[in-house]
Amino acid sequence: MNDSAAERRPRTGTGPEEGPYASREVSVDTAPETPRTSGPRPRAGRPDVPATGAVEATPEPNTSEEEAERGSIITRLADLQRSLGRFFARDRSMPLMASTLTMQQFKVVMFLTFAGPTSGQELARHLGVGLATVTGIVDRVVAQGLVTRHEDPHDRRVRLVELTEEGRRLTGEIIEAGTGGYVRLLRRLDTETLRTMETVMRKIEDAMRDLHAEETVTDAVNGVIDDISSDVSSGVAAHAAKATEATEESAATGRFPDPG
Repeated sequence: MNDSAAERRPRTGTGPEEGPYASREVSVDTAPETPRTSGPRPRAGRPDVPATGAVEATPEPNTSEEEAERGSIITRLADLQRSLGRFFARDRSMPLMASTLTMQQFKVVMFLTFAGPTSGQELARHLGVGLATVTGIVDRVVAQGLVTRHEDPHDRRVRLVELTEEGRRLTGEIIEAGTGGYVRLLRRLDTETLRTMETVMRKIEDAMRDLHAEETVTDAVNGVIDDISSDVSSGVAAHAAKATEATEESAATGRFPDPG
C-alpha cells in the first residue's frame, strides 16, 4: 500500500463534513425563556380547567322559583276542575241530584262500587270515622235498599257490607251520567287537543295508580297496627279483670298472695 502520511492523518472536523464520522454542528433556535412566576403551573391542553385543578360546580336550578310556579299551576288546575264540577252540577237530571243520599252515605256507596264487599272496620278506616259512626251510616243506607249486610264466608265473625241490585243500578247511572256529559264536552275539541289530553290523562292515570298503591300499603300497615292495638287492649283488659277478681277474692278470704 502506498498511502501517504497525509491520507493516514485523522480528520480534525475543522474542514468540510465528509464521511460517516464527520462532526456535525446542529443549530437550534431557542426562544427567550419566560421567567416563572409563583404559583402552580397551568395544565397544558386544558385551558377550561382552572390552574388549581378544581372543576367549577354547575349552578343548581332555582328550585324555589320552580316550586312556586308548580304551586300556581296546580292552583289554576284545581280551579278549572271546580269549574267543571259546577258545570255538571247544573244538570238536575243527573241521578245523584235526584237521590237523597248524604255525602257520607254517597261515599259509602261509591266505595263499595269499586272495592266490593267490605267490613265495617275497613269502611270506618276509609271514611276516617269511628266504627259506631259507620254503623249508623250503613243502617240508613240499608233502609234505602242500597246495601245489605251478610257474614263473611271466610270468617263468620266478620259482617260484610255489599251493594244490592238497586245500589249497583244507582251507582252505574251516576257514573254513566258524568261520563256522558264529559264526552259531550270532548266532542267540541279539535283532534290535536284531544291527542294532547290523552297523553296528559295517561300520565295522570299512572300517578293515580302510584298514589293508590302507596295508600294501599299505608292502609294495610294501619290495619295491622289497629289489630295489634286491639289485641293488646283486650289482653290488658283481661289481665286487669283477673287482677281485680283476685284482689276481691283475697279481700273476702283474708288471704293475699305473697308479693315475692
